[in-house]
Amino acid sequence: MKSPVSDAFPPSARSWLAVARDGSPQQRRDLSASLTAIYREPLVRYLQAFGVRLEVEDVVQDLCARILDPSFLDEWQRSERPFRLWLRTAARFELMNRIRKERRRMGAGDGALADLAESDNAQTAFERSYAASLIRTASDATQRVLESQGRGHEWTLFIEHSLQGKPYAECAPPLGIPVDAARHATARVRGLMLDALRGVLSAEQVAEADFERELMALLSRLQP
Repeated sequence: MKSPVSDAFPPSARSWLAVARDGSPQQRRDLSASLTAIYREPLVRYLQAFGVRLEVEDVVQDLCARILDPSFLDEWQRSERPFRLWLRTAARFELMNRIRKERRRMGAGDGALADLAESDNAQTAFERSYAASLIRTASDATQRVLESQGRGHEWTLFIEHSLQGKPYAECAPPLGIPVDAARHATARVRGLMLDALRGVLSAEQVAEADFERELMALLSRLQP
């Protein structure tokens, strides 16, 4: 049964191309906005790590404008790569093309490809920002659902127990949650989070059996 939280998140990646080709204008706008909200900031952070002088925000904005181009999504599916890695590669090549164009305009040599070798710093910047963006979007959707049900305090319990490692006996009573009910409350929040993440994680080629482990890995990346 579909959870209300999934209404605020992109549907399964298998439906993205169908929406891109045959969806209504509103469906296309909604899906484009959802994907842009998740991937825009990580792509900006990634390109900034190359230290180029061009406005990388413009590169990412143009890329996001093409995010529902059916031919673009077709190429992604043929690549059989996780969506974030496909976007990352597309962003880097777009940046290289713009550098080449600028160098030709200035009459300089074309060494853009060598100059944009992907560094560990660029990858780390992207992955950390991706984790933050995805978890922020999923947690916002989850919190809205919990608050509409009068269960907003369960989100705090989930963070304090699952992420900060506090025992239920310490974190549940101050929130007005009986210790013997805390485990069920945490499981309920985790289920909402996983439901929200399902469409995106499928595009990232995470197996269904690994969704919960991926959720905890994403959360852990947010730690200092």
